[in-house]
Amino acid sequence: MEKMILIDGSSLLSTSFFGLLPKEYLYAKTTEQRKAALKKVMQTSDGVFTNGVYAMTKSLMNLIKQQKPKYFAVAWDVTRNTFRKALYEEYKAHRKETAPELKSQFQLMQRILDEMGVAQFKSEQYEADDFLGSLSKHFRGQANVFILTKDQDSLQLIDDTTRVWLTTSKNKDMYDEIGQSRNDFKLPSGVFEHTPETIKYFYGLEYPKQIIDMKAIEGDKSDNIPGVAGVGSKTVIPLLKIYGTVENLYESIESLSAKEEKELKALLKEMGVNRSPLNKLAEGKAYAFLSKQLATINCDIFDNDDLEIKDLELKINENRKKEIFEELEFNSLL
Repeated sequence: MEKMILIDGSSLLSTSFFGLLPKEYLYAKTTEQRKAALKKVMQTSDGVFTNGVYAMTKSLMNLIKQQKPKYFAVAWDVTRNTFRKALYEEYKAHRKETAPELKSQFQLMQRILDEMGVAQFKSEQYEADDFLGSLSKHFRGQANVFILTKDQDSLQLIDDTTRVWLTTSKNKDMYDEIGQSRNDFKLPSGVFEHTPETIKYFYGLEYPKQIIDMKAIEGDKSDNIPGVAGVGSKTVIPLLKIYGTVENLYESIESLSAKEEKELKALLKEMGVNRSPLNKLAEGKAYAFLSKQLATINCDIFDNDDLEIKDLELKINENRKKEIFEELEFNSLL
């Protein structure tokens, strides 16, 4: 099958922005110091900040040149007030406001991709992850899908035709640990390619979709998903090895006899869980099921849509690309 590459645009632009900042900006301790450092942030001659869009554009150009995908698309987060926020007001509530010098580059990057003719997906209802999941499901069997992101939520999307290229500073160590090299796979720099086998190895889960159940129980601080208070990572993996899903877990533990409860506690102890999590699980049931809803990527956006795979076919408009690069003074990319 042909190759399809799906990009988490918000993730990549943020990484690109912080990866091409002067040290004066990065280490500024006050607002005044940061404002002074802005003068050294890459920008056009008329003051348009471009460090993030330049670095992301360069990365995408290299990626396309190296990987030669037939299909290509970029998905975006445009607001934090998605359907998950309606489910749980505290979802991502701890995140800081995006710096103006980065915020202004989101629309600019989307304009660059539009000029180039690259397919893009965004909505005020859904997150980028939901588009990545829905696209990979919608075109399952029509292409081999590779998702580039730094968000571990996307790991739940992995299957026999979908891989996640996870951006992580630990990528070399991870390859060393499994006795392989990034070069063996001809991958983009700075990523680790996750498969069903690597999910089992690094997370101890039987299959990728259990990422959802793991987050449902232990929570996710990065997204402010609560999980079950008092039940952590050392406990959740043994529970999922026994029960598989949150639904099976609660269905089983709520009907345990005294004898079965004693046997379960003994089994968990054998698996390294010395303190029984049953009381904590009972107290946190509502949060477990809420957290599973929050952690589950919506893969059904296009179920009733006439989106066709040809709509994602990569055909760069070279003339318009040249014009926008000249406008933004991306001379080294011309």
